[in-house]
Amino acid sequence: MLDETFETRRKARPENFFGRPGAAEQGGAPMSREFARFTEKTHQMSNQLVDGYVRAAADYQAYLEFRKDNKLTRVAQYPDSNIMHFSILAGLVLFEGLANAYFFSKGSDLGLLGGWIQAITVAFTNVIASFFLIGFLGLRFLQNPTRPFSFAAAAVGVPIVVVLIGFLNFSAGHYRDLLELNAATLALGDTDVTGEILAPVTRALSFQPFETLEALLLFILGITFAAIAAFKGATFDDRTVGYGAAQRRAKRSASYLAAVLKQAPSNIGDGESDSVGAEYHASSRELLEEIREFFAEETERAREDFDAMRDSREDAGGRGRGRRAPPPYARD
Repeated sequence: MLDETFETRRKARPENFFGRPGAAEQGGAPMSREFARFTEKTHQMSNQLVDGYVRAAADYQAYLEFRKDNKLTRVAQYPDSNIMHFSILAGLVLFEGLANAYFFSKGSDLGLLGGWIQAITVAFTNVIASFFLIGFLGLRFLQNPTRPFSFAAAAVGVPIVVVLIGFLNFSAGHYRDLLELNAATLALGDTDVTGEILAPVTRALSFQPFETLEALLLFILGITFAAIAAFKGATFDDRTVGYGAAQRRAKRSASYLAAVLKQAPSNIGDGESDSVGAEYHASSRELLEEIREFFAEETERAREDFDAMRDSREDAGGRGRGRRAPPPYARD
């Protein structure tokens, strides 16, 4: 259709359109090639404009329908960038691995390298399982009762994973204990090693207390890092599953449409181009304005709700402590 429109308009132009008679019909003439490039570029802009408009309209409509279906009256809450989340996770794994490497190296034939491999394996399992299974999946699905299957799976799975994470750190603590005790036994000249050092999981099942301060501290460290990782997983995206992705798609498509509009000439379709491009150019500007106004209003309303909640808490705290006397300059 676009080809036919351009061809019709080309033939309808006067002969002196390019400043010389019949230039558009002279094959291979410089102005004919210029016209061909102009037509091709206009085709590309029109196609990009149509594609951008269709994508933006579809994603924005899907976002509004998601809000309606889930009875949401707020914008999705998620970090602008996940680089900080991944940096924190990497820092947790690295720090816990370094803290455990020295103790694990005492029972490894590879020395510090073997201890480092064991420590990183334990730390990686502890942090990633807490982040993904407890935080990102479990805690977020627990906040979505409208998904019965996912909610039930999370209600059953989260306690199980929490117990397993605690058991992992408890076993690692006993393993450190047994490594220390075995090293002390060998240092005292007692070569009767019982083999208990190879079975820390059995001791962990009996819930025996730790025998060294280092084991207790590193157990607390592992549990703390697991809690931090779970929190980061729960806040990695909006608590309503799928809402953050829908909003990001709508904003991403709107940004793409804005970029296309910025490149397209403002007079597209004004006699020099196709009417389809002009129609989509105007519609795209209206759609972008609607999307921007919508998110601006939602952001302002969220800010007002936050301020109102903060003021109500301050008022409640003031009533609980009693009203403070006004400053001297405010007294009659």
